[in-house]
Amino acid sequence: MKKLLIAALVCGLANVSYGAGFALYEFSGRATAMGGAVMANTAEAASLATNPALITELEGTQLQLGGTVVTAHARTTVSGDTRGLQRDVWLLPNFYITHKWSDEISFGLGGFSRYGLGGKYKDWQNWTGSYLAYKVKLETFSFTPTIAIKANDQLSMAMGLEAMTIDFTQNSLANPSPLYTYEIHGDGISWGGNFSFIYRPEWAEKWSVGAMYRTKVKQNLNGYIHTSTGTNLGPSLLHANAKGAITLPDSISTGVAFRPNENWVFEIGAVATMWSSYDQITIEYKDNETAPTIHNKKEYRDTIRANFGMEYQFIPHWFARAGYVYDKSPINSHAMDTLVPVDDRHIGSIGLGYKGETWSADLAYAHLFGRHLTGDSNTQSGDMPMRYSGGRSDMFALTVGYKF
Repeated sequence: MKKLLIAALVCGLANVSYGAGFALYEFSGRATAMGGAVMANTAEAASLATNPALITELEGTQLQLGGTVVTAHARTTVSGDTRGLQRDVWLLPNFYITHKWSDEISFGLGGFSRYGLGGKYKDWQNWTGSYLAYKVKLETFSFTPTIAIKANDQLSMAMGLEAMTIDFTQNSLANPSPLYTYEIHGDGISWGGNFSFIYRPEWAEKWSVGAMYRTKVKQNLNGYIHTSTGTNLGPSLLHANAKGAITLPDSISTGVAFRPNENWVFEIGAVATMWSSYDQITIEYKDNETAPTIHNKKEYRDTIRANFGMEYQFIPHWFARAGYVYDKSPINSHAMDTLVPVDDRHIGSIGLGYKGETWSADLAYAHLFGRHLTGDSNTQSGDMPMRYSGGRSDMFALTVGYKF
């Protein structure tokens, strides 16, 4: 029975890695409206999340606060039996503050979510997919102290640290006699970093190029596995402490912007995430040195997220925006689970912005269309045919800014 619980814990933490693969890019109202294509055009305090080198172009001290409300819908079919997610609403808060220390040096601090996942299936009690998972909540939040340096009139560079917290809870159904449920919980905090630049060449004044590299973040998790009462498990197995390690992959983001005149801005970009560098999860009991360490192998694929955005200033201080994203999923069709029931995604977005001498405000709406995916699971309990369908999400973003 101990081996069963170890396997359950491994499966649970492995599934959370798919939640981490469900990356978030809704860092501000303006960024959401333009499909994230804000790496090489106009600077804002929220550039701390997209291209921190841009903050050298901000004057004085600037503050932005905001959030994105997200709803998600999807269906998962396991062995021919289909369940849909319950309706739920999630809030992704963010904040940014920048300060221009001198003509050459600027500082900033940002707080935002880079990964997140949540959902619970309807009528899970008699569903085969519940043996994988019927409920999950994954939350991360990153704090990014940053320094940016203006090398000359054409080039700025930035370097930042990242302290990322992670917290998750997953509930699943187990199948000895009698049936019981178990809950896996874990949390942790780890450090990473990022490096970025913005280049505005004098010889091509309508064009600009930006890029950022984010390092890997290795999360060391501490948590527990709790089982429901009424089982025939011993007391030491009903509530067991565990620890594990998950390495979130590095990524490279790029953007090329074109400003034909003072009113229009266009940008095209891409984000490459090296999910193949995330090859395994290690799990071990905290209070039992004789229990073996588990190495759970993964089959992730490197992914590309391509985006396009545009902005038009139609009257002084007011801006209309639109964007499109093609987001490639890292999920392997032969290693599916019930936690991220969506494959490749198309995202369309629109928005409206106001920027005055002191105050600014940005609104955005984005809709995600998920592709269907057919394959099978790859768990320690065996393979099961699976299918994702009906994946979609709505996102509403609001950001308010103030210049001191």
